[in-house]
Amino acid sequence: MNRKLSIAAITLGALAILGELCGILIPTVSWFFDNGRTFGWISSVLLIVGGILGLRFLPREIRWTPVTLQRFRRFRSIGRGWWSFRILLALIALAMLDQALVGKRALLVRCDGKTYFPAFSQKRYQAQDFGLAGEQEANYRELKERLSKEKRGFVWMPLVPWDPVLDTDSLQSITLEQRGGTWFKPGDAEPYSGRAQQFYADVPTQKHTDTRFRKGLPDGESLGYSRNGALALSAFYKAGMKDREKWTGEMPQEEFEKAAVTSYQMIVYPAIPPLWKAGHYLGTDSRGWDVLAQIYGGWQLNLKAILLFILFTYGVGILIGLLMGFLGGFFDIAMQRFIEILDELPFLYIVMILISIIGVANMNLLILLGVICFFSWTSLTYSLRALAYKEKERDYISAARLQGASTWRILTRYLLPNMLATIVTKIPFSVAGIISSLTALAFLGFGLPETYPQWGWLFDDGTSHLSAMWISISMFSVMVFILLLVTFVGEALREAFDPKKFTTYQ
Repeated sequence: MNRKLSIAAITLGALAILGELCGILIPTVSWFFDNGRTFGWISSVLLIVGGILGLRFLPREIRWTPVTLQRFRRFRSIGRGWWSFRILLALIALAMLDQALVGKRALLVRCDGKTYFPAFSQKRYQAQDFGLAGEQEANYRELKERLSKEKRGFVWMPLVPWDPVLDTDSLQSITLEQRGGTWFKPGDAEPYSGRAQQFYADVPTQKHTDTRFRKGLPDGESLGYSRNGALALSAFYKAGMKDREKWTGEMPQEEFEKAAVTSYQMIVYPAIPPLWKAGHYLGTDSRGWDVLAQIYGGWQLNLKAILLFILFTYGVGILIGLLMGFLGGFFDIAMQRFIEILDELPFLYIVMILISIIGVANMNLLILLGVICFFSWTSLTYSLRALAYKEKERDYISAARLQGASTWRILTRYLLPNMLATIVTKIPFSVAGIISSLTALAFLGFGLPETYPQWGWLFDDGTSHLSAMWISISMFSVMVFILLLVTFVGEALREAFDPKKFTTYQ
């Protein structure tokens, strides 16, 4: 098993690098570079190096003890937990299909004798590449109807032909009017508060700027887009004054600022009930974004967060807990005081304060998880510390010391395997916790920017538009179903690994 895992790690890292160099978007593998080229290269290289080291130093197979194998068999015998685990694996497999299942880019385009694969290419094909007018990225849903009508080819779309975010069906707009430097809705006496957009004058369907207003003045996040729809500018305003800005390089600053644009418009997105003909299988929210696509994208986001959260939190928690129990003394006392200080801090308030300082517009998944993980690793240390104190006095540890085993070997080869039950039974409940935390932060407005699909945004939108009941019902049903599956798995693992229930002392 070790050999297979090592080969899989090398293959995954190599595919990620190959896809980035060749401009190919491989489902799931392209996730490594979604958080930036630096993170992508570091994570891919670490996978390859880790796989090579695993092939070199790890045994070919994991030698499970008879007790551990018996625990796994007990877990399989608990039907509710075992079937929940299998359903979760199926949902994870669906999430790994990525843009092949959900997305606005076509899987295959056959036009005028040429074949294109837009969903799997980093290149953004423009409308003029398919004989249409405009330099913006092609709208493949419209292209599908156009090619079918003109009999010039065909388009294969994903099952859900919508992106999770920033992709809407039909637009209705109200043009704002400016009075004395303040923006108002026509006929309103109170200044406008909300989001408003400007569009390129020569391409009225392509956004130029998307700005948040408060009391008629830009206040908060403002996003600028190039003519092909890519993010060109991320800025932040305070009471009408630009506080900071960041250019992505997708469009020259001078060209962006001199572009002819329309007046600010308030876009009205009608919440559409489930409409299978349009591909809205669970309807849309008040912004016109597809609910099913957002749920799917939020599930992918949660899986990424879970993976990073488990690696960091359990990696640090296990290491510190083992060292506290094994070394004892000053290190144990110092770490206990540090953990007590962290535990006394109000976690949710601290996270909200830090996010408000950084700004939601500047937040990304790595920063948010870093803040959450910093306060989360302490819960595991006390359990492992107590177990390490007990296990280090056993005869097998004394025998290992007499044979000259190093501290690292004792910790990883002897102590850690005997703590497997505690670690395994805690993981499912940590998974449920991180899903709930991300959803709650997004619901309160302290999560990630709108470029990330988040379940909390759907909950907020559903509670704000109770007449569109399909939003709340869909999101509530999916989240309860996922959390129930995770809880059933956790309960089954806890029962299967419980030594008091299946062990008899003689």
